[in-house]
Amino acid sequence: MARRRVGILPVQVLLSNQKGTRVVGTVEMLPTSIVAGNTGLIFGKFGSAPVASLTSNTWDFVLNSGSTGGTNAYQANDRAPNQQDLWIVSDTADQEVNVIEINAVEKEEPKKE
Repeated sequence: MARRRVGILPVQVLLSNQKGTRVVGTVEMLPTSIVAGNTGLIFGKFGSAPVASLTSNTWDFVLNSGSTGGTNAYQANDRAPNQQDLWIVSDTADQEVNVIEINAVEKEEPKKE
């Protein structure tokens, strides 16, 4: 898990994963009870950078701090998004998020003697 600070410029938080080993990619916006300044919105998109606007159709998900309802976490379980890079951007400066990447353990083939 990595804590990231995001502002009004898009940030790539997960690299593309063409091997398909990423099982879950999660972004969680920290609630205002932990980070008082987290009052904005986080926009996320797989494959390219989103625009920080609710009227835009360039984002895959939107997070808020969860202090007034809504959702503060997004978890991608589908194979297609988990093979792409993940970008996030905020509508206000200096919002803090946790980025969690869970990878499958690749099985090694037994060595033949």
